[in-house]
Amino acid sequence: MFCPKCGQPVSVMNEPTDGSQAGDQSDHKSSETAMSFERVEVPEDTMDMTPMVDVVFQLLIFFMMTAAFSLQKSLELPPSSPQDPTAQSMTLDELDNESDFIIVRIDHEDNITVDGEDAPSEQELLRKLKGAKSGALHEGEPPRTGLLVLADPDCHHETVVMVLDAGNAAGMERVRLATVEDTMF
Repeated sequence: MFCPKCGQPVSVMNEPTDGSQAGDQSDHKSSETAMSFERVEVPEDTMDMTPMVDVVFQLLIFFMMTAAFSLQKSLELPPSSPQDPTAQSMTLDELDNESDFIIVRIDHEDNITVDGEDAPSEQELLRKLKGAKSGALHEGEPPRTGLLVLADPDCHHETVVMVLDAGNAAGMERVRLATVEDTMF
């Protein structure tokens, strides 16, 4: 047998089980020393978590820095008071006949009309709203500052929002929104 560390031959002696060979072995033990091997404990495999924690923090910083923080758009509306005549409810016929409102209709197919004239694009809608607000859309027409949006319940929300954004961009002071079926147009 050989030593696992140095590779030198090692002799291993068996101890006798009975007393007859004990005397013969005593002479032999004095000349050779018995070798004993230490048992080396193998450490348990452990994973170093430091690199993983570093990577997690780098990913966290990356996603925080690249996240797009967008502010939601909103229209500021003044609180209404009961004494204000505009705060009182009006029927659609009364609003339709009032000359201070620009009437924008949205049908179930998202077609937009401004005072009865088609507005096929957002730019055209904005141009017509600005023209109606300044009074330049029709000759001799007074400027109007109110916007009445009559939307069909089946139209898309994004179309209604686009009309409200265009009214805000045109500088409309009073904005009203109503849901009306197509058959009422």
